[in-house]
This record gives sequence, structure tokens and C-alpha cells, in this order.
Amino acid sequence: MLTPHGFDEPVVLELADYQLPPIPELPDGEIVRRNVWLRPGLNGLYDANGEPIVESFLRRGFDLGHFPHGRPEPVDAATLEAAAGHGLEKIVYVPHAGMTHFGHLLTEFTGNLGAILDHPAGLDGVGGAGSVLVVPVRAASSCPALAKLLRLPAKRVCSTASLVQPVRVQQALIPRPSMMNRHGLARRHFGRVRRLLSMLYGVDAELAALAESDRGEKLYLSRSRLSPEARHIQAEEHLERALAESGWRVVYPEQLSLGEQLLRLAAARTVAGGLGSALHLLMAFGESFGQRRLIALGPSPTHSNPNVALQAARQGLPFRHVVCLERDPSSVNGMRLLTSPARIAARLDALATDLHW
Repeated sequence: MLTPHGFDEPVVLELADYQLPPIPELPDGEIVRRNVWLRPGLNGLYDANGEPIVESFLRRGFDLGHFPHGRPEPVDAATLEAAAGHGLEKIVYVPHAGMTHFGHLLTEFTGNLGAILDHPAGLDGVGGAGSVLVVPVRAASSCPALAKLLRLPAKRVCSTASLVQPVRVQQALIPRPSMMNRHGLARRHFGRVRRLLSMLYGVDAELAALAESDRGEKLYLSRSRLSPEARHIQAEEHLERALAESGWRVVYPEQLSLGEQLLRLAAARTVAGGLGSALHLLMAFGESFGQRRLIALGPSPTHSNPNVALQAARQGLPFRHVVCLERDPSSVNGMRLLTSPARIAARLDALATDLHW
């Protein structure tokens, strides 16, 4: 078996709990604010005095102190008033609505749009008849797909990119999210993931038949055939070969239909893969799905996104994080192995056959 060169001492460490703090069970419901401002091309809402309404901005981190699209700053209310255009009566505003990234579709998109997906009357049921769904500038390209998903006329879905002047809104409603990146995950989120997948991919039959599908397989989700701009693991193909020799099934999720991916996951007793979007699909199975075991490959916890660990803890899935990757300095977002593929494969196989975790 071919293996890459340049490895010294093996550096493989498993962490059982990722040292997670208590996971908040996020509250349900909505935040209603009156007399607020929308600003052209920006993210979030502002009150009548020009102060940012923090719940309308995308936040991440255990303390929610990270604003990935820029920390909101106050603005002069008189300036807004002087430049204002025609107002809106009722809107529903969500901090994340992009539909171009599968992992974020299952996490922040579902977390923010879930209340609309769940309600029998959709947007009208959440925001009132005739309300408009407003999304941040970064979700502008997703507006047509969002209108189609929610069965709304195009004029009822818009982004702040379409505004040319500040707009005063009489009433704005912000649904409380069911998942906040690196912070909290509500149990209702799993049902919303299933709802979204059924709406997008028609997988109701597959999901209904999965409870009895566990065939004890060892499944590895590879990133090696993703598009060049995606996050890759150097020499992952060598790890795949070593795992295949030990009886693992290696799959490339992007080459499978959504239904096929669900069936492969359901057949597995142990699922392993690099930290990433493919592992989030396990959320479709809800809590304690037959106690399937989940192994994530990643860098040290101080350099890792804890979302998969948070997800596993809330789902009741036995979980191990294997530290065997580090950032590749020659790549923008690539990773490289810390030790040989054979050693990592042996560790994964030992975990898959260990009945005591």
C-alpha cells in the first residue's frame, strides 16, 4: 500500500466529550419588534434610535460573541430618517438564509427558517397575512430558491441587497433559531431537518424505512472527490485504501442522491469522516438513532468547530473526536494528516470494534 512520506512520531489522540459546556436547549417562539429600520445591503435590523437589534444578526460561539459577517454598530437615526424610502407593514427577518452550502443548510438555515417550514400556513402563519420575508445581503442569490421552497410569490421574498434606501418597518418578527453555530441545539431542530429534506428531496419514504436498516457496517465518508475549492484532506485516498482493506465501506456523498446517502448512513453501526457537512446529515435521524457511533477526524479542539460534537451529544450518539489532522500551510483551507494513513485506519478500526464506548 502506498503511503505518503515525511511522518515522524504518530500523533493520534481520541477525545470522548470534546470538553463541551452544557448545551443550551434554545427557547422557541419569536421576537417581535415595532418601528424598526432595514438598511440597504447590510445584515440585521436597527431600532428607532439606530441601535442594532442583536437577535437579528448572525452570531456564533459558545458565548455568541462572534459575528461572522461583521459586528453591528449603531447608526445615526436622523440620517436614516432623512434618507428613508417607502415603508413596510410586516416582515419576518432571519439572520441566515443562504441555500448554496449543504452543511449550513442543515444547521443555520434550518435553525433560522424552521418555524416557517413547520407552520401549516408557512410565512403567513408566522408573520401574518401578506408579510414579507427579508434575508441578509449574503442570501440574495438564494431568494428565488427560497421563494420556490416556501411556495411564495417572488415579491414576498427579498434581501437587503435590493434596497436603495433605508426602509422603516412597522412590525418585524424574528423567529428564535433551533440551532446556533457552536452554541446551542434544540431537540425540535431534528424534526425541522427532516421536514426540509423531505421538501427539497422527497425522501419521506427513505426516512420512514430507516429504523430497521442497521446492518452493522463500518462507513467512512470521504472528502477526496469534492470540488477543488472545498476543504480537502491531503493523502485521504491512502486512508481510504487502508480502511477498505479492513472492511470499511468508503463512500463519496456528493456522488450519491440524498436518499442513497441516508440509506448508507442507516446501514452503518459506525460512521467516520473528517469534520464537515456530511456528518451533519445524521441529524435527520433525530435522537438516539440505534446508538450508531460517530467518529470525527479533525485537528485539536482549540482549532476545531465543535458543531459535530454538539450534535452528537444532543442526539445521544456515542462520539469520539480523533485528533489526526492539522491545517495544510500550502492550501487555503486544506488539511493534512499528522501520522500515517495506516496508523489512523488502525485506530478507527479499533474504535469501530470496541464495544465499551
